[in-house]
Amino acid sequence: MLSSKRVSRWVSLLLVGGLSFGLTACAKKQMVKKSVDDTEKISDGVETEELDIHGKDFESSKSAAWIYFEYDSSDLSEQARETLAQNAAYLKKNKAIEILVEGHCDERGTIGYNLALGQKRAQAVRRYYVSLGLDPKKVGTVSFGKEKPDCLDTSESCWSKNRRSETKVRAYRVADNGASQSK
Repeated sequence: MLSSKRVSRWVSLLLVGGLSFGLTACAKKQMVKKSVDDTEKISDGVETEELDIHGKDFESSKSAAWIYFEYDSSDLSEQARETLAQNAAYLKKNKAIEILVEGHCDERGTIGYNLALGQKRAQAVRRYYVSLGLDPKKVGTVSFGKEKPDCLDTSESCWSKNRRSETKVRAYRVADNGASQSK
């Protein structure tokens, strides 16, 4: 039988050895998963590059109305398609703008689930805009999930207002020398 001194020495050695191995072992590589590729296949199978929205400020436009979604859905209703067609007609007239489509959800569900659903909603709107003739390189997407509600009540009428997609714009202005500059 082992003496208690010997057992405590073994335990100490194991703890020190485990800690030193843990501290000297290779650091874990952090894998970053993209939730959505920078390219996307449009319905005809053509891949399109999405606008890089990072570091840019987009603003709401009175001429680009919001659309709404059913619970747990990213499908565009007929009413949503009509609204997006009107938005697209306005956006096509203004060649010097970039477009950001935001996807939003109601408060039900986890943060991760709602971020994914918000991205599906934004992508559905982007695909529809591209199918209507907007330049895919000028249309970007982002999901806010349930993080930016329009209504804070806990009711179906409020939740239906939060299940939305917003189209925001970023315009360029033309400098005196004819070069375009960001606004």
